[in-house]
Amino acid sequence: MDQDIDSCLEVIKIVYEINAIHKKFSLDRADFLNKNLTKTVRSVVGAAGINNDFLLQINKYKSELNANFISFSEIQSSVPIRYRIKQSESINEKLLYYMSEAHLFGKVPLNKCLNDFLGFRILVDDLDVIYNSLETNDDLKTIVKMYLREDGEYKGLHIYFKNGNNRFFPWELQIWDINQSVQNESSHQKHKQKRKYILLPQNYHDGNLEKEE
Repeated sequence: MDQDIDSCLEVIKIVYEINAIHKKFSLDRADFLNKNLTKTVRSVVGAAGINNDFLLQINKYKSELNANFISFSEIQSSVPIRYRIKQSESINEKLLYYMSEAHLFGKVPLNKCLNDFLGFRILVDDLDVIYNSLETNDDLKTIVKMYLREDGEYKGLHIYFKNGNNRFFPWELQIWDINQSVQNESSHQKHKQKRKYILLPQNYHDGNLEKEE
């Protein structure tokens, strides 16, 4: 039981630290984070593709993330933390995917679609124990949004950081059970492949966008 308590405290510490980094990073760039992300996907995606001004904001934000990537690796934790910045082509594919019938033809908030520009992932020994601990922590629920996602073979706790500002792009922390990680990875790859079949307008490819591996 003591080990479970230690693990829960460590995860809570990680959540607070990521939230603090997200807040500082976002506030420092508030001058160009001027899009209200509660607006719908269809407000920036039309027949001609993705709005150019919004693409410029995305690319600037990604450049800032890349420039500060080393700071994200300095989170102090006894739990190994994986992290990645979402690639430009994957972002475009996701925006187009949210214009499909399955997502109400784009009538979905941007901050729901673009909720993982920067993503973290940790593995824990007992996900249910961690989830119960975080779910009953009232202080934690005031600063982050979390839900336990169970979809086919996939099971993971997803935590989103927005710091109460609809102009800040959310970051995501995924918490997986170490015993579920192989199934989760397989399910994750299948989910990503669904977006690969959407035809991207030619002008997206003209931008020398990176390809997510």
